[in-house]
Amino acid sequence: MTAPQPISSPLTSRRYVPPTPYRNLILAGEMGIGKTEVARRVAEYFGATLRDLEAELEAAAGMPLQDVRELYGEARVTGMETELVRSLALQRSAVIVVHATTLLNEANRRRLEEIGVVFVLVTALNEILRRLYAAKGDRFHSPAERARTMKRLRQEWKVRDLAGYPRLDTTALTIEEVVSRVAAFWEAHGEA
Repeated sequence: MTAPQPISSPLTSRRYVPPTPYRNLILAGEMGIGKTEVARRVAEYFGATLRDLEAELEAAAGMPLQDVRELYGEARVTGMETELVRSLALQRSAVIVVHATTLLNEANRRRLEEIGVVFVLVTALNEILRRLYAAKGDRFHSPAERARTMKRLRQEWKVRDLAGYPRLDTTALTIEEVVSRVAAFWEAHGEA
């Protein structure tokens, strides 16, 4: 299914923007999958608000989440994440990007289900590793960095065991195809 393409009216020369679905779109997936870029494009297409949980958590902490994990432990990151998810209760018509581990926390998963429709992006392991290598460059050669990345990826991979969520395998798709399918999904399910 292809999302409708924006059109320009000859009278106004403005781009047609489809109505933004009322319920939030919760876009989840493993690291390295491109979910933030997909979310940005979908939000832009609908003229919706974009909320990136990781970026907001890092802004609140004043440091990368990896540093928070190393200094204060995973429990601190989970607590911050739970607070932010709780604060999203009044948010509507937004695209909210979350990591797969956010859905693994049962309380966060239930809250997110209450405020929106959840869609999970997945990709073959070799493709995730290729993208991570391309993104991290020389840092990925460091055994410590690679070990941290693989540990987090193993944790995030568990999202595939969660039943009931629609998912899209992005392995062989272009970013435009993924955006189109995600936009069509939100348009079809965002009013329920």
